[in-house]
Amino acid sequence: MYSTASDVRSIIHTGLTDFEIEAIIELSDAEIDKRLGSQDASDKVIKKLSMLLTAKTVKLRQPGSVAVGEYSESSEHFSQVVEAEIDKIYRLCSSSSISSSRYGVIDEDERTGVDV
Repeated sequence: MYSTASDVRSIIHTGLTDFEIEAIIELSDAEIDKRLGSQDASDKVIKKLSMLLTAKTVKLRQPGSVAVGEYSESSEHFSQVVEAEIDKIYRLCSSSSISSSRYGVIDEDERTGVDV
């Protein structure tokens, strides 16, 4: 696993047990592997991605908002922030590189047949 239940608890409060959170982590990690390929478990960016994907799923299982006396909390802002972070990490990790097996120069005059 790329993250642990205690890692996830560090970014979201939940009443789920460690066993339940670990089951969600397995699904999150499977999504990472499917989308990016198998990753290094010691990579801190992948750990963060696993934590965020898991926290997002945990938050979906909880009420959309909570109010106790004057205190209220909405999950809308949390979801937006988490989703933006997840998108940013996926873009970072899936950036493609272009390489060539040989170097070549295109002579524009030769290509167009223009005599100088």
